[in-house]
Formats: sequence, C-alpha cells, structure tokens
Amino acid sequence: MVGRPILLPENNMASEFRFHKNGILGSPRARLYGLIFVFWLGLSVVVVRLYVVQVIKHHHYLALARDNVVKVVPIPPLRGEITDRNGVVLVRNGPDFAVFEIPGEVVHPRRELAWLAYDLGVPEKVLRHALSRLGYVLPSHVPVPLQTGLSMAQVGRVNMDLYRLPGFFIQVMPKRIYPADDMAAHLLGYVGSFTSADLKGSFYRHLPPGTGIGKSGIEKEYDALLQGAPGLRRQLVDSHGRMIRNLKNDPPKEGHSLRLTIDMRLQMTAERFLGNRRGAVVALDPRNGEILALASHPAYDSEELSQAMSSSRWNALVHAPDHPLTDRATQGLYPPGSVFKIVTTLAGLSEHKLDPDQPFHCAGTFRVGSVIFHDWKKGGHGILHLHRAIEQSCDIYFYHLGMTLGPEPIARMARSFGLGSRTGIDLPAEQSGVVPDREWKKKYLHTPWYPGETPPMAIGQGFLTVTPLEMARLMGAVAMEGAISRPHLLLGDSRQEGQSKISGLTFIPVPKKDFEIVKADLRDVVAAPHGTGHPVNLPFFAIAGKTGTAQVVSNRGKSKGYKPPKADSWFVGFGPFEDPKIVVAVLIENGGDGGDVAGPVAREVFRMFYITRLAAKGSSRPAVAS
Repeated sequence: MVGRPILLPENNMASEFRFHKNGILGSPRARLYGLIFVFWLGLSVVVVRLYVVQVIKHHHYLALARDNVVKVVPIPPLRGEITDRNGVVLVRNGPDFAVFEIPGEVVHPRRELAWLAYDLGVPEKVLRHALSRLGYVLPSHVPVPLQTGLSMAQVGRVNMDLYRLPGFFIQVMPKRIYPADDMAAHLLGYVGSFTSADLKGSFYRHLPPGTGIGKSGIEKEYDALLQGAPGLRRQLVDSHGRMIRNLKNDPPKEGHSLRLTIDMRLQMTAERFLGNRRGAVVALDPRNGEILALASHPAYDSEELSQAMSSSRWNALVHAPDHPLTDRATQGLYPPGSVFKIVTTLAGLSEHKLDPDQPFHCAGTFRVGSVIFHDWKKGGHGILHLHRAIEQSCDIYFYHLGMTLGPEPIARMARSFGLGSRTGIDLPAEQSGVVPDREWKKKYLHTPWYPGETPPMAIGQGFLTVTPLEMARLMGAVAMEGAISRPHLLLGDSRQEGQSKISGLTFIPVPKKDFEIVKADLRDVVAAPHGTGHPVNLPFFAIAGKTGTAQVVSNRGKSKGYKPPKADSWFVGFGPFEDPKIVVAVLIENGGDGGDVAGPVAREVFRMFYITRLAAKGSSRPAVAS
C-alpha cells in the first residue's frame, strides 16, 4: 500500500524559523530602517542637548565652569580719613569681620541658614531679613552680607562649620572708627550698607554688597570723594568649594582724605560745656565762613548706627522724645528771642524811623488795642536811649519800634541777612527758619496780619523761627559790617595741595555807620556791668554779643498742675571786637535766662579760641583756663 510521504522534523523546524524571521523580527530591510531611526533619534537628542548647553545656557555653564576653577570675591573699598584743620584724625578705618552668603552656591538654604544662626547666636529671622534686603535683587552669584561686627568667638565657630556650609564665607571688612563719647556725631555722620533703594542710583552699582556708604553728615555730603574703588580676591577652589590657593589679587583703593575746617579743641570745649542739656553750639570764622565747631546734643553713637540694627532699636531712636537724630545746629527751628533785636534796630535805622539818641520812657507795659505786653523787667527800665535798650534788652523799647515800622521792613531786613533761607552749608538736610509778614501769613495761614502780632515779631517771638547756624551767620555779618560768607566745613582734600576755594562774599545794603552803632551797643551788652551778657565777659578778650530768652509755646494746654516750659536760652557774639575772628552762637532748650545759661558756654569757647589761636602767637595778656 502506497501512502503520503511523511514530513520530516527538519522541514517543520525550517518552516517555523522562516515564520518567526519574516513575521516578528521583520525583514532585513525593516531591521535596517529601525536601526537608522534609533540612530537619528539618539543623534537628535544629543544635538538638542548640545544646543541647550552650548547656546541657550552657554553663559550659565561658562560661569559655573570658571567658578569651579577660580572663585572671584569682591573686596569693599577703603574710605578716606577725615581730619580736623590741624590734622587730628576724626574718622579712620579699622578691621571688621562679616559673614556672606552666595545664594547660587547654597545647597540647602533652610538647613544651612539655621546652622549659621546657631553658630552666630542670633535668631534665624535676623539673617533672613538681611538676605531679603539685597538677595532678591542681585544676581545669585553675588555675595550678600548677612551679619557684620562678628566677635572672634563667632568667627571661630563659623570657621569650624564652613565645611558644611557651602556658599557661605567670612571676610575681613573695613569699618569706620569715630570719636568716643558721640563727639561731633551730627557733623561727621555715619555710614551704612547700601540697600536695594540705593542701587537705583548709578553711583553705587559698581560697589560690592557690604560696602559702607554715607548716610548722614560729612560722610554723606562727600561720599563720592571718600569712597574708594573696590578690589578683587581670586582663589583656586576644588569642586567642593574648598580653597586650594590664593591667586593674584587686585587690592582695593582708598578714597580721598578730607581736611575739615573744624578745630577739635573748640569742638570738645563746646560739647563739654553744653553737657547733657538739649541744645547746639556753632562757632565760625566770619571772614570766610569756616565752621570751627558744630555741636548738637543729644547725639547718637555713629558706630552703632553703622552696624546692623534691629527695627525696634531704630524706632526707639526715631521716636525718642529728645530727638537724638536731629542736628539742632542746622535743623532745629527756634524763636530767636532778643537776639533778633539787632535786625529790628537796623531796620529802624535804615528806614530813618529810629533816632539812637532820642530818649524813651519804659514803664514796663505796652498796649496794643486790648492786649497788654509786659517787659521782662518788672516796673520797666525808665528813661533810656537805644544804647541802653540793647545793653539791657528792653522789650518795651522794641515793641514801640516794631509798631512804628510794621512787619514788612523788619522782614525785609531779616531776609537780607539770610534768615528764612538755607545758609548753603555742606551738610545734608539743612532746614531754614521762617520770616513772617502779611503776605506770608495770608499764603500759609489764610488769615490777615493783626496789629498785636507785630510787637512779638520785633523781639524775636511769634511766628519767627531760625536755626542756630542762621543766627551765627547773622552775627558774622554784623561783625564784618555787612559782609556775609557761606558757612562751610571742607577745608581741603587729598587731591589738592592747598586749601579749597572759599566762596565769595555777599554784602548787605546797610550803611557802615549803622553797623558801627549796633556793634558799639553789642560790646556793652558784654562789657558793661549791667549788660545782660556780662557773664560772658573776659578781661583779656573783647567780646560783643546779644543774649536772648525766647518763650516756648507748648501744645499741652493749661491743665491742673501744668507748669509751662522754661524759655530757650540764647547767646550769640563775636570777638575780638576790633578785629573779629570768631562768632559763637549757643542755644540751650528750656534753659531760661540767656546770659546766665547760654552765656557761660559761649565764654568757654571764646576762652579756648584765645588760648589756642591768639595767646600762642605772643599775646601779652594771660589766658587762665577756668
């Protein structure tokens, strides 16, 4: 029997192999296309990634690559020194330690900031606040100062933990060292780190964070001169940020040093005798406007303000009842009191409505309508002339003269002396007083001028206000018989071999004979035994001047047990009488009588001026210190 042939096993296996080859794995052509697709896909990924790295993020990775090799740290510049006119150093630089953060290098910000706060012994929120001042407006690779003024113990603890604080480092910074005991604080000012608001000005953009910039006083006024140029520190570091070695550094450049007109001996004398009382002392040379002393009390600690300060401490200073941040010499506004009688006198002489030799009877009272004004001396001064009216500061005499003149001539004369406008001193934030008249009152108070407002104005009360610096300039113009110079503090800087140029004089259109009359009267205010300024008299130094006792208006009202504040105490004078070289203006808030309170302070400044500037040049008269 013949049957079908039997398929061998080998044939079945070959068929199964061809099935898998053509069905699942595909043909050779399909496999080739697959390989080409995978190749191009991989190549595309590589090309795209290279484009991102080499083109889009080129600068980012270039900066990272360089930082991995050379780390560049900016070095704050050194500020120039400040000296007095005799070369005594008032402000200099000293070393300080500060800790910085480079935000872009910090791995775990929360953990590392907490660790740093623990090492420093400060609340973590203090460091976060410091970071927020600049950290969000500067590039992430720029170091941001977190804490300055570190002690050696703090430096040691942080240094031991730097290995676990990537992105943090300690740097030696320059700090300003100021005179002790808040000496000349308002005059010199202070520095502080710049903020995001300061970066809006193009001048500060080149400075590294942590650089001190002037915030007030001379430090602010001449910041551009005092500020130096920053340097660079280059370090070779490994991938963990550990320094391998220092490379070539560019040291910072020191700014220009300033030489001030201040005589530190007079400054110390003024502040010593002003004591703890609220007030100000100004001493200047009437020939050229050079400020010899400028004191204001209470003052502040310049070094404290130069360091990081809590908001509570700053608010305490801002809202302190004694206003220690206010420079009373250039910003304090006060009624000038009887010192203003000089202006009223010159207005009367210029308007030909005052005869110096005409007798006047002072009965102690003066009536304007239903208002009665009283003299400071109960019962009055009796019969007197202009000379004794100034010598003994008779109020009734000047009430009468003021009503004869009216407010406009008095205001015009006051403005001719520069009252009511800034003096132009080279200090920031100077204030100017107010010289009222009918037009001023209508413009600002929207009410007419009443006759009863003229007598107080004639003796330096009412709406009239001045600064101590304005009064010093006024007395300087009297001493120089009409020549006014702009007060200034800069004598020279390290760019100049000589002194700075002195601004030109301006002249008041008042006849010389009128100034001679007033000067002779002012001399007897001090020299005459019954003069109100006799406590200022020195037997070896001829002084002329005027006292003032200015009533203070309180806003507390009259309540049970209320005591009105004492009057402000004034003395403004010049000397020597025949050849004026110095003007001294003293104001003491709520001091009382001008001659007895402000006068002795001025006397000691005059005495020190004589000892240091005149007696040393061979004067035959003795100079005995009190």
